[in-house]
Amino acid sequence: MEEIQKVLVVGAGVMGHGIAQVFAQHCLNVILVDRKEALLQRAREWIRENLRFMVELDEIKDHQVKPILHRIRFQTDMHSAAKEADYVLEAITEDLDLKKPLFQQLGAVCSGNVILASNTSSFDIGEFSRVTRHPERVIGTHWFHPPPITPCVEVIPAESTSQSTIDQTLAFLERMGKYPTVCKNAPGFVANRIQFAMVAEALAIVEEGLASPKEVDRIVRSSFGFRLSAYGPFEIADQAGLDTYRSIFQYLYDKLKKEQFRPSPLLDRLVDQRKLGLKNEKGFYEYRSEEVQETKKQRDRKLYRRLRLFRDERIKERRSFNE
Repeated sequence: MEEIQKVLVVGAGVMGHGIAQVFAQHCLNVILVDRKEALLQRAREWIRENLRFMVELDEIKDHQVKPILHRIRFQTDMHSAAKEADYVLEAITEDLDLKKPLFQQLGAVCSGNVILASNTSSFDIGEFSRVTRHPERVIGTHWFHPPPITPCVEVIPAESTSQSTIDQTLAFLERMGKYPTVCKNAPGFVANRIQFAMVAEALAIVEEGLASPKEVDRIVRSSFGFRLSAYGPFEIADQAGLDTYRSIFQYLYDKLKKEQFRPSPLLDRLVDQRKLGLKNEKGFYEYRSEEVQETKKQRDRKLYRRLRLFRDERIKERRSFNE
């Protein structure tokens, strides 16, 4: 991946400016393109403010700010930038009628070996590869807000995406300090399918009058949301016990009659096979006998670290409220 030294980011909005900043922080030369000078000026100020705050938080040193900014070039001429780029990332507004013509243009202008990535959070990546010369180089890379902080990038190949493009993209994102994971090309991909399912149920709870938005947020932050910074849902289910999960699903389905609570055939199958999680060493994951106790200790180490941070934040919140 040493050949990628100059990156083009198309779109200087909320996501694009942050992604450009990440690339520049990792010593790449970046061309940030948007259609208006005013949008580029706004992006420049946003990046400058982000870097200043990173200095305040001791994430970077003051002497690093100018070199990072110097590595970002702001311009409105996309065609000339595309001819220079070793890697392209599209981060314009989530509008298919704007994105498709853009990929068509990029495919015509960029060198045939340049990866063309989209930061779309929901669209079929095939929509872009089908209109692009060399469709094998088109791939989805769904970053999360705020880009300089959130580790995950979903990597979504289209049917035509080559294995080489996938491998290079994963290696490049690792080089940028990210935590990339490949997922299949489907509406919403993975994160938004899960996230919006949660939001939909949170909205239903508020509409039913069970809790206020503030109360819902308070409960989520201090319960499963607290754990989710350390473990994914399948790891948590294994820790709690899959038989317990199935029992809760069944009760919720019987009482609420909502399809999202109908026990999953996958969960039924695992429980019927007596794969119950940590309690008997097999669930969504498998555990060796000698690992079970250490896994529980490691879980508690992670959660106690997060509990200290949670308590510190609560103390600061109370102080701020009392001032």
